[in-house]
Amino acid sequence: MPVFVHLTSERNLRSIRRNGIVPPKVRFGPRGVYALPVTRNFYVSHQWLRELRRWGRGTIVGVYFRLSAAEPVEVGHYNRGRVPMSAAEAAGLLFQAEARDPRRTRVDDEQSKAVRSGKVLPSSAEGYEVFIPRAILPSEILRVKALPQVVGWRYRPGSNGQPPCACICCERGHYGIGKLLRQVEAAEVLDRPTNVILFGREEESYRRVDRLRRLRRRA
Repeated sequence: MPVFVHLTSERNLRSIRRNGIVPPKVRFGPRGVYALPVTRNFYVSHQWLRELRRWGRGTIVGVYFRLSAAEPVEVGHYNRGRVPMSAAEAAGLLFQAEARDPRRTRVDDEQSKAVRSGKVLPSSAEGYEVFIPRAILPSEILRVKALPQVVGWRYRPGSNGQPPCACICCERGHYGIGKLLRQVEAAEVLDRPTNVILFGREEESYRRVDRLRRLRRRA
């Protein structure tokens, strides 16, 4: 019976202990719980933590529960469709994926037409998610655990070590986007290069940069 971990905000724990993990209401599609199998690689099992924190979820904790091997689940990859399989098959898939070289598998996935078209699942362990189309009962929960808040990737799988994206179209309202925007503005005022990728900036921001440049020239 494989063990799975569901990452959630610490403020949800009281409700989870009382009612279990209840799927949130959604506008479209089925309701369910997202989780990952607990594997040998702590990073792989908890890889969504930093991304969830970026969405403003606060302190993230792990809720661990057990599923029967034959439990029907759906397995997908970041921004891709999901494939139905059993809980045991999902755990086996992640065990195999985490044993591969992460850098090499990302390159292979990017070059694979079958992966890009969605015909096969990617070989990289980063970006996987398991969807359980039902609630998790309180009796199924094994434990709740505090986690280090620096585990996982942000923005997209494989992005660690790359310049952050500050696309206003996608990131508006997310935690830290204002700070990134100010860093870019400050660098441009001083005519310094910046490694932040910035698209879709508002005209007001460009006007602010021009105003700061003029003030700097007068000083």
